[in-house]
Amino acid sequence: MTTSGTGGLDAVLIVAVVVASVALMLTWLKDRRIFGDFPLSAAVLWLVVAVPSILQALMPGLLDMFRRDPASIRDGQWWRILTSVLVQDGGVAGTVTNLVTLAVVAPPAFRLWGAARGWALFLLGQLLFGLLTTAVFPSTGAGNSGATLALAAAAAGIGVLVRPRMPEIVLTAVIVVGGATLVTVDDAHGFSVLSGALLGAALVTLFPPHSMDARRAGESLRPSAL
Repeated sequence: MTTSGTGGLDAVLIVAVVVASVALMLTWLKDRRIFGDFPLSAAVLWLVVAVPSILQALMPGLLDMFRRDPASIRDGQWWRILTSVLVQDGGVAGTVTNLVTLAVVAPPAFRLWGAARGWALFLLGQLLFGLLTTAVFPSTGAGNSGATLALAAAAAGIGVLVRPRMPEIVLTAVIVVGGATLVTVDDAHGFSVLSGALLGAALVTLFPPHSMDARRAGESLRPSAL
């Protein structure tokens, strides 16, 4: 199973998932009416990933030091599962694509979830993707695409708590079907999409928004939610 995609259908599906996820987050945010403040935590996350990824061009050794390497991880270098998100293995084009995607996804995601939950979703997404590509489908690699897709797709899980309307149902379906189709074409990013949706559902179930019983009321997210 590939972790870098093969182009063509893979790329189309990933773009569709990202577009649908951002549209879904903006739909939830519109109901909450909180478009004003830019989440600084999203900028911090982008810088944490972008700085070493850019420095990698001047210090090629960073890739060897931080990348996911199943053999090294089995030898005790477990931190590579997480540090592989800080470097990129797709060259200039892959680096630009991953950083631009994170820049598009992170601001609405952190507005929607808040700083702590946004960081948790990103890190858990990376952890699950790293474990999958280390133990189940072993491959050497690096990049933030898996964690970014998990963070984006987490919005699909909000429908567990909030009664969705037709636009939200359609967008959620695009995300879930897109993730499932990626799995069927042997692209590991599909697991990131599906795990992100499950993480989002678990988060709103275990830590629901305060002062809102959306299941009974059928209301959209309020400004105090999440």
